[in-house]
Amino acid sequence: MLTEALFEGTFGRERQKHRPVLLSPALLVIDLQNYFSDRKSLAYLEGIEKVVASVGRLVEGFVSCRLPVASTVHRGGSKMMEEWWGNTVADRWAIPQFSDFPVFYKDSYDAFQGTALDAFLIDRGVNQLVICGVRTHLCCETTARSAFVKDYGTVLVEDALCDKDVDQHVRSLKNLASGFSAVSNTPEILDLLRERL
Repeated sequence: MLTEALFEGTFGRERQKHRPVLLSPALLVIDLQNYFSDRKSLAYLEGIEKVVASVGRLVEGFVSCRLPVASTVHRGGSKMMEEWWGNTVADRWAIPQFSDFPVFYKDSYDAFQGTALDAFLIDRGVNQLVICGVRTHLCCETTARSAFVKDYGTVLVEDALCDKDVDQHVRSLKNLASGFSAVSNTPEILDLLRERL
């Protein structure tokens, strides 16, 4: 998570062209599960606790505006995922942080691949995803790109995303901001939600 000054310094140019606005959004919480949040897991991400807190605030904001919230959980692994990483995510590591909303189980980076996420969004008239979760440069970035080609607008929430290191996190968001997604932060999204009340 970047300081406010670093956030603006890093994404200011892209944000001048594509300021976040909320259309008919849904909040998509990607892979915020015990595999990444439990300190006993080999995949534990340092700093995830701050991300969980930011995501909790976003969930509350979306619920108060009666906007859809959904999450994904990575479980198992596709052939390529297993080949690349040399392992799969066991069921015991597939427990979502937020389970009061529809959960889409996936076995690859893309939240749309092999899930009913697209039908869920279409059924609710959603045309935009506000994306948070883990890992920025893998599942979050892949899902944002997939959403874009399916004609969903996307907003990635910088301080509600987590990765193994800040360089991967920032590079991923810079790439997305140059052609696929607006980049925002939790306070800005909450302000936009308050304007809807």
